[in-house]
Amino acid sequence: MSLRLTTLLVLCCTGLWFEPVQAQAGYKVTEGNKLDPQTYHGYVLYRNWCARCHGTFAQGLAGPNLANSLNQSSKEEFMQILFKGKKGRSGVMPGFQDNPQIVNGREQLYSYLRARADNAIGPVPPEQGPK
Repeated sequence: MSLRLTTLLVLCCTGLWFEPVQAQAGYKVTEGNKLDPQTYHGYVLYRNWCARCHGTFAQGLAGPNLANSLNQSSKEEFMQILFKGKKGRSGVMPGFQDNPQIVNGREQLYSYLRARADNAIGPVPPEQGPK
């Protein structure tokens, strides 16, 4: 077994893997569903503007599974679709470039969805953790 694979297995099995991934992605999740205040704000935006089409846990409904989509696209692509919208097979996602809540909270929204895509949050509603 290679040193790189051994290191990866140790990090994953000990739980040490998640903290650097979370810090790099801009979110912090504790106890499986407690979010830092900024990421929790992203959840609130998601719940208010996105969940009706993309599902309670970003698993997809009328719109695609965003957790999977984030693992297949870049942050820049996500932001472009968020602002300009997109035509899909089952409908059209509107662009949110004129929505000040989304424009001002786009980084927090991305952090929340990144946490979902990284499986840092289980299939449960998140809560705001300690500040």
